[in-house]
Amino acid sequence: MTSKSLRLTFKGDKPKRKKAKRSEPDSHRVYYKDDESDAEMYGGDDQAWVPVESPDELNGPTFIYKKTENANGIALSFNVPLSQVETSNVEPPELPAEAMEDGAMIVGADLAPLHVHQVWIANKLSGLEKWTLKSAPGTFLASDRFGSVTASNEARGPQEEWAVKLVEVAHARASDEPLPDSIVIGPRRGVAFQSAQGKWLALDQEPNEGKKRTVRADASEMDDSCVWDVSVQWKYRHAIRHAQLAAKKIARLDSGSVLDEERISRSRQGWNAGSKVRLAAGDRRELEQAQREGRLSEAMLDRRQKLKSDKYAWVSCSN
Repeated sequence: MTSKSLRLTFKGDKPKRKKAKRSEPDSHRVYYKDDESDAEMYGGDDQAWVPVESPDELNGPTFIYKKTENANGIALSFNVPLSQVETSNVEPPELPAEAMEDGAMIVGADLAPLHVHQVWIANKLSGLEKWTLKSAPGTFLASDRFGSVTASNEARGPQEEWAVKLVEVAHARASDEPLPDSIVIGPRRGVAFQSAQGKWLALDQEPNEGKKRTVRADASEMDDSCVWDVSVQWKYRHAIRHAQLAAKKIARLDSGSVLDEERISRSRQGWNAGSKVRLAAGDRRELEQAQREGRLSEAMLDRRQKLKSDKYAWVSCSN
């Protein structure tokens, strides 16, 4: 016997629609760039290492490396005992034989830093298209006018500032499309770091026998040695994308006009059918002033909130 609901019902009430329950997640879901749920692709781990797709996403703990042909990598690291910038080898973690090839396990097979000295803290300077890279001991990656790369200063200056460029392949762009300042043409897709002297951070192609590969910032032309693979932790990339999405929404609100506010007024108050509604002269002046000052969306929001209150006050008075 099914129990009957004791909730009171009234004539004219609309029946409640039942929401369909999903027992299994949708496996065919497409994860867009601004999708907040892309953490599911990385097993819900907000500290998973994910690639950057634009210079703006370079923030927080950063892993700078180069992929090699044997699926290993060469990471930019800091040798604390010798106080010098050098390279170190990284290998992908071994997956168990019975592991399923889902999104989380695939990401788990990607290259990731093996120790803290392979991690740099990226920070964008306020008001500038420049970044700093801090090592684990708290010193900043720098380059002098001779191209020597060091990380010995605990204070940042012009030598510790880097311009970050997204490297794209020439045939991937239209010939007549203008090239933004944040993009340069190179042999493959990746990220490039330009010093204050205008030189590129590069890794020598062939190491000396018995020695590690050296890192310099004296390359004047873009080649494969100047292109790096860069990963950051998911939560920092997500914070940047979330802020960009919020800025786009605000920009759409700011694109409104005073005429849009007149249309909103018709839906907020009980106007008689067929009547023409126009903003009062004082209200129009206030909105036009707010539009000139760049705060139109805020002024329109305050006005709409007031219109809602006036609507209900008018109804109560009429009764």
